[in-house]
Amino acid sequence: MENLKIKDSELYNLIASEANYQKETLQMIASESIQPKEALILAGSCFNNKTSVGNGDNQRLLGSFYAGELQKLAAKRACEVFGADYANVNTYSGSVANFTAYSAVLDIHDKVLALDPVCGAHQSHGDSRNISSKIYDFDFFGLNKETLDIDYEEAERKIKENKPKLLVIGSAAYPRRINYKRLSAICHENGVLLMADIAHFSGLVAAGLSENPVPYCDIVTASTTKTMCGPHSGFIMCKDFLKERVEKAVYPGYVASVHLQTTAAMAYALENTKTAEFKILMQKVIKNAEFMCEALKKRGFDIFTGGTDCHMFLIDLRPFNVDGKRFALELEKIGIPVNSKAIPFDESVLPMGVRAGTTVLTQRGMGEHELNEIADIFLELIENIDNDKVKDDLKVKVKSLAEKCPI
Repeated sequence: MENLKIKDSELYNLIASEANYQKETLQMIASESIQPKEALILAGSCFNNKTSVGNGDNQRLLGSFYAGELQKLAAKRACEVFGADYANVNTYSGSVANFTAYSAVLDIHDKVLALDPVCGAHQSHGDSRNISSKIYDFDFFGLNKETLDIDYEEAERKIKENKPKLLVIGSAAYPRRINYKRLSAICHENGVLLMADIAHFSGLVAAGLSENPVPYCDIVTASTTKTMCGPHSGFIMCKDFLKERVEKAVYPGYVASVHLQTTAAMAYALENTKTAEFKILMQKVIKNAEFMCEALKKRGFDIFTGGTDCHMFLIDLRPFNVDGKRFALELEKIGIPVNSKAIPFDESVLPMGVRAGTTVLTQRGMGEHELNEIADIFLELIENIDNDKVKDDLKVKVKSLAEKCPI
């Protein structure tokens, strides 16, 4: 970094500013986590110098022996952690893993059934703004309006009516458990493949705190970025009978030159999930999310579904008549990044909720005392959203709290 400061001060200043920003703010973006130093070092390792095309022993470029061994190591660890028959670790992100998985089992314009993105599914699951909806014919099932549970009856009815080739289940904002066993029975009784996207839950699944979909699903995609606390990357797991199709879909289908440096960091992150320390961290992440939901409810906020079973939750701002975009922007200004999100079944023009998570807060060592302080900050901000003096004071409080619990 000292060399960079001399050779490229403009770039150095950007990195230094981002590092300082992370130190002085409280990151509550549910998709974020803090990577261990080992993973950061691996992402800058000598594997950056190697161009590898292919997977494992099937390498197209010579001199790729160690590249192939690295890929096999990471894939082996993924299979060990999740109990998968096969894993491919060469996709660059959870979204790329999803598209690769689609292409492995679908033809263009094939029918797909998925949890509606309006109900918390990821955009790559057929959202009208996403290219997945242009390539495949998506239909959706949602939530039971009374119980706010996934509407498995609607999913079964639509499978029988529309006869899709694939059902996709996964969540980027729905905070409750998913019954993979039930979906598996519905799909396989009707000759439909089942795919689960556990990008948000991979760390919780690895720690044994969220149900593992691998025994029930034909394909599972995952990310190492979020609760796994690893690099920005994705991977695919599947049953043996789909191994060759997934392998070909990755290369030559989607991925040519592999990001080996990221694969190295991924391999470390996967091994790290086996440690007692990681399992304890994930337990605390969920405990903190549950506590934060209750703390906010005591202060007059509503929580969609009443709580959470994971690291994230959806805060309903309608009791305060403040929209999610406005509140998220004001939270960012005082040093607490979240993102706005529409509340399912709400017909407001603007999204009336924000999605938040506790992974980074927990990694910083925060517990009930600090979360109560954050809940107080949320309340004081929303009650004084037009008061610049209050917001200036809250920004100082956030910075002080961040300094007490450093990264």
